[in-house]
Amino acid sequence: MTTHPPLSAARSPRSRSWHVGRLLSVLTAAALVAVGAAPVLASAPAQAAESYFCSDNTQPYVPVAAAEAYAPGEAVTGLSVTTGTTPEGFTGSYVGFISDGLGTGKDLLLFRLSSDVIDGTGTMRGAGIWAGMSGSPVYDGAGRLIGAVAYALTTENLPIAGVTPAEYLKSIGSTGITPASKVRTTSTNLKVSAAGTEIAGTSLAGTSFTQIKTVNVAGAAGTAANAFTNRTLARTPSGGAVASFLRSKTFQPAGTTHAASVPNTLVAGGTVAALYASGDLIVGGIGTVTAICGTSMWAFGHPMSFQGRSALQMANASTALIVPDAAGQTGSYKQTSQIGAPIGMITEDRLAGIKGTLGATRSFGIGVDVHNAAETLIAAYHVAVSEPTAGPAAVAAMIGQATQEQLDQDGGGTAEVGWTINYTRADGTAESLTNSEFVNADQAFADLVGSAAAEDVSALVSNRFEDVTITSVAVTLRLVSADSISYRAKGMQVQLKGTWKSLSGVRLKAGSRYWFRPVYTVVKNGRDSQVFTGDPVSVRLRANAITRGHFALAATAPSDQTCTSTDEGDCPDLSSTPGDSATSFDDLIAILDALDPGNQVDGTIDYKLKKKKSPLTRSFTFTTPGEASGEAKVTFRIKR
Repeated sequence: MTTHPPLSAARSPRSRSWHVGRLLSVLTAAALVAVGAAPVLASAPAQAAESYFCSDNTQPYVPVAAAEAYAPGEAVTGLSVTTGTTPEGFTGSYVGFISDGLGTGKDLLLFRLSSDVIDGTGTMRGAGIWAGMSGSPVYDGAGRLIGAVAYALTTENLPIAGVTPAEYLKSIGSTGITPASKVRTTSTNLKVSAAGTEIAGTSLAGTSFTQIKTVNVAGAAGTAANAFTNRTLARTPSGGAVASFLRSKTFQPAGTTHAASVPNTLVAGGTVAALYASGDLIVGGIGTVTAICGTSMWAFGHPMSFQGRSALQMANASTALIVPDAAGQTGSYKQTSQIGAPIGMITEDRLAGIKGTLGATRSFGIGVDVHNAAETLIAAYHVAVSEPTAGPAAVAAMIGQATQEQLDQDGGGTAEVGWTINYTRADGTAESLTNSEFVNADQAFADLVGSAAAEDVSALVSNRFEDVTITSVAVTLRLVSADSISYRAKGMQVQLKGTWKSLSGVRLKAGSRYWFRPVYTVVKNGRDSQVFTGDPVSVRLRANAITRGHFALAATAPSDQTCTSTDEGDCPDLSSTPGDSATSFDDLIAILDALDPGNQVDGTIDYKLKKKKSPLTRSFTFTTPGEASGEAKVTFRIKR
């Protein structure tokens, strides 16, 4: 019998020399026989052509057929981060595979894995296969990539992992894999021998393997802030894979962002953040890098949102710890503490995993400048959004988060919000849309304050007329009060001999000039509090005015701001309804540009004229320092 010599150092994968050196120490001649090709002449032993994951012939991988030929108990190793940013090793043993588990002709490999974190030590409960572990590379004894940890049995934290073969990851974009989120074993598809069952430590017949969850992260820390972020992302207009992901209400706080302590490099087995938004508002998912080939990166071993062609920023992340599932029901998960700056783009979100390129990033910026009531700048926030679908929710969430942080409360408030959306039309023309709104609420203020700006972004992103690219969104947020303050039309006053009096029932002289001013009831936190008077206007009554007249007030945009701040949420989606009637993109912009800011009140004076059937009417526009509501009408008399 001829045995093959060990692999030489010259054939070890260059991109993983630091890992292979450790693995080569456990190689044996018997293990190499299982990997080798059919024997030839003893004087010139031949070996099967190596399969390489990287196009430059680095990082060899194990074809699916070769992996499925492993004997039960075949030893493997792997890498994943459990704390910090440096990958740590785990070990494992081959169990078997599920035939067609990832689609017709696409099998799912099964391994039992082991490490102190997976198994538990002392009083620390074993985490099993945790959320955020997906993508963790699994290698054979020679450092060949077998695949990515991607599926798990969560019951009682069993350490049995479903591994997406490297062969499928290598072909991301054209794999033909069609897995469900759950793979159920049957007597037909489960290819596990009695020896494999013994390795697994339990019968796998009739069990289900589910995709390991990414750790979805978004927004600031704190129970109230996290609930707000999930509510706001859930208001993303429905439709498409990204919208479903954002509407899932599965996001944990993102932790510190752009931390200088997080390395700006990615390594196999390291943590990777796939981000729809970065900066002061993080929105994305956390998983593990499977392989790096030059500037190309593969991760997860399953989709994130299954968008297909995607636009996700990628970044390194620092892990605080792995949190075990004490009850063995919801699953253990990775808790991140810091997320680094984006260092590339993920452009493929496919069923076998995600793939991206290190280097330049593409996004549009959202800037939120926060001013106090005296219009002094007190804070500034910035978000980089790479996926347009996430734009509306990112605008609403960033404005709302800024409001919560600067008012230091999750309740009511009053603000003036102005925004400019810069965009490029299909023909390359650069244009902008500018709007403003006064917002007040005695509850769910953070949910409401950014809604109108977000709806304008949504109208541009989802318009049905032409492809429009958002280039930036600039928001000015003036926090007027921590209380809800609005102005309800009450009546009119007239100035008589230097004194302001109620106009109601007053006799005015035809042919004379008078000063009039509107009167409002100030509503504070839902209760009438005081009277406010607006700017005066001058009116000369005609000489032929007779009998009586009226001065009417009506807020031009009756408040439709409704939202309930609960975990379930009672806020409408961030879709724009005013533009539904538009017949062209230019018409859409005209409709959006004409939206009322909410603080305008129409004033109308009318009175009868001698020998005229129709009364004389004159109109005015008044403004209030906050949201206006209601209407009022006052009657006055005319003497000659």
